[in-house]
Amino acid sequence: MTTWVVDASPLIFLAKLERLELLKNHADTICVPQAVLEEIQAKADEAKCVIERATRSWLSVCQVSNRQAVEILSADLGLGETEVIILAKEIGADKVVMDDLDARRFARRVQLDVVGTMGLLLAARLRGEIPSLREEIEQLQALGFHVAIPLVEALRKEAGE
Repeated sequence: MTTWVVDASPLIFLAKLERLELLKNHADTICVPQAVLEEIQAKADEAKCVIERATRSWLSVCQVSNRQAVEILSADLGLGETEVIILAKEIGADKVVMDDLDARRFARRVQLDVVGTMGLLLAARLRGEIPSLREEIEQLQALGFHVAIPLVEALRKEAGE
């Protein structure tokens, strides 16, 4: 059984792309910490509605037990990213899904397997689940997702586009 813990950014952008199935179809359990859900609920938009519907079926809202660790780590990272990392360690998650670079670096330092929105899209393209990585990236960028051009070029090359 595989378990992933997901941060706000990937959830929001995948919801906007109508690609939440990229999470749902590739892990047995997808957890979102309470702080992440609250961050998503702070903005009333369609992504919030889509994510809330997912919490009523396949997306599990989970509580972090170690509040002291949250307090300490949140001095350096956002509360959502902090809860993702701590929850992943607490439950022995197979993967964390997050885009924030500082949080990703920290997660790797504590031996968590990390993937971001772009990595999920690349993997989906390589499996033939999406027709064009280029089109997905362009849609993401139009939605306000920031990604470095060299990374885009490297991912498109790896995807054969």
